[in-house]
This record gives sequence, structure tokens and C-alpha cells, in this order.
Amino acid sequence: MVVSRNDKKKSAKNATVALDLLWNEGFFKSWQSLPTIVVELGERGNNFSSVEICKALLRTKYLTRRGKRGAYEYIQKMDAIRKEVEDVEHDLFPVDLVVKFGKKFNTEITDLRLNFGKSGNCTAFLLRKILEKAIFLAFAKNGNTTNLEDRSGTGRLIGLEAMLDTAAREKVGGIPFLLPRTAEKIRGAKFLGDTSAHNPLANVDMETILPQMPFVITAYKELAERL
Repeated sequence: MVVSRNDKKKSAKNATVALDLLWNEGFFKSWQSLPTIVVELGERGNNFSSVEICKALLRTKYLTRRGKRGAYEYIQKMDAIRKEVEDVEHDLFPVDLVVKFGKKFNTEITDLRLNFGKSGNCTAFLLRKILEKAIFLAFAKNGNTTNLEDRSGTGRLIGLEAMLDTAAREKVGGIPFLLPRTAEKIRGAKFLGDTSAHNPLANVDMETILPQMPFVITAYKELAERL
């Protein structure tokens, strides 16, 4: 179980969730003994018994231990953020979605595989690029690209925010290119892309990107149906 980083310093309903919180906060980046774990949990109002905590420690898949019985120490096998990245990657690159995107997205998908979980800035930029490209190609396949053109006469396309609005408004067979709820939720991805691409003083980390990924993936799947 991976717990949101917004839950830092929160108490938990049971020892298993309590350990998940500690792992998510990086508590297990160094070796920790049972007494130090008990103290840390007690400071947030989690007064579980040593027996409860020991049983929970045995159930965790992200910790390893050393020492002898009665004096074990525990440390994480991987960062919680790495586990989140792996979980999202499984949903982000399913075979059916990659096939529907086709060869036109080969470069972007390859680059995203290389950068996802490693570079927040590159990931944010690529997520935005794929989204814009998917919207344009979906409209192109359905002979509707004029609605994506900037009406100022510059020959450019409208911005991503306007693209999202248009994709939620324009329909094929009575169904919009993007469901309105998806278009609304995906605005977080626009913010990430703008930040990484246009603000030289700002950086985007994976912890900021990951909460947006369910909406990004949903948008990709909806658009892929139009390609």
C-alpha cells in the first residue's frame, strides 16, 4: 500500500497502515529498531503494541531486516516513490494503448519510458506533448482540425487549455473526444507541462506528477479510441 505524501505525520487506524506512512515519509531509509519505530508511531498517537507492530513488520514487502530475534533492525528495499512509479508504469504502457497510439507515437513513448520516474521535468514535457499530439491526430482522423486552429490567422494551433475545451465539446457519434470530467481533471497535466517547458526557474518532481497520472492515462485511453 502506498500512502499519499499529504498524509505526513498523520495517525493510522492499524499498524500496517502506520508502517506504510513511515515508509512513505522515508523513515526506513536508514536502519530502524523496534523501539525507535514504537517511539516514532507513539509521537503521532499510534500506540500500537509491540506485538502488533512486529506482525505488521513481517507482512511488509518493502522492508528487509538484519540482526537476531529480539534485536532486529529494518530498512526499506526501495523508496515509496519508486513503488508508485512502478505501479503507474504498469497502467501507462499497456500493450493495447501503445498499439492504438501506433508508430506515430514511437519516439514519444520511447522517450517517456526512458524518463518516467527519473526526470520530472522531462516527464511533464512528454506527457503534455503526447496529449497535444493525441488530440490533434484524433481530430485529424475525424476531419475536424479546423476547430484546433488559432483564429488569429497565424497558422498556429490553439493552446492546450483551449484544446481540452474543444475536445470536451466536439463530438463524434454523439460522444466527445474527451469526456468533460476528464478534460477538467487533466488541467493538472497542463500546469505540469507549462511549468517544465516555460518557466526556467521552476522544476517539476515526480511526486507532483504521480497524483495526476490517473487522469492523464484516462485521457490517453479516450483519445486512443479516436485514432
